[in-house]
Amino acid sequence: MTAAIKEAKKALRAQMTARRKALTPECRAAASQQMLQKLYALPAYQQAATVFLYASMPDEVQLYGLMEQALADGKTVCLPLITGKGTMEAVRLPSLSDLVTGQFGILTVDKSKRELVPAENIDLIIVPGAAFDRSGHRLGLGAGFYDRFMTAKAPQAYRCALAFDCQLAAEVPVEPHDALVQHIITEKESFTITQR
Repeated sequence: MTAAIKEAKKALRAQMTARRKALTPECRAAASQQMLQKLYALPAYQQAATVFLYASMPDEVQLYGLMEQALADGKTVCLPLITGKGTMEAVRLPSLSDLVTGQFGILTVDKSKRELVPAENIDLIIVPGAAFDRSGHRLGLGAGFYDRFMTAKAPQAYRCALAFDCQLAAEVPVEPHDALVQHIITEKESFTITQR
């Protein structure tokens, strides 16, 4: 059973990351901008004092504009800090100038500026993923960092995914430990998941 799910996940992940990579940088930038405008209109964003997001890779939804906006809005902005196998903490981003290249070429907060933010303080998490479906299921990149963090450390945080429309799947294969998202925004739509 689980082996079949793992294979299905692997196949879908490969298909979706290829779709995402096939988008032109211009298309990604325009779509990202449309998603951010929808996010700013969400009460979950407007009411959040502490927002946890990620430093986007070139083929992901671009969140640097969100970092600037959230800081300008007086919010505490946090980024992931990998602390071990499958584990991470939230580290405060004082300003975009404090970003340096870290592990795997991913931007992170400069060591000299690192200040951990208690996970229980996080109001909103912008969740990355390879694919999502309309039931709120998420296909991550396979390491389980976010599933563990969201369920064990920050269960109170509202989980919102920003994804290109081409990353919406009819159905994402899931395992019991997979954490759901509560809202999905693409360049074409913004919808809340109605929990069954």
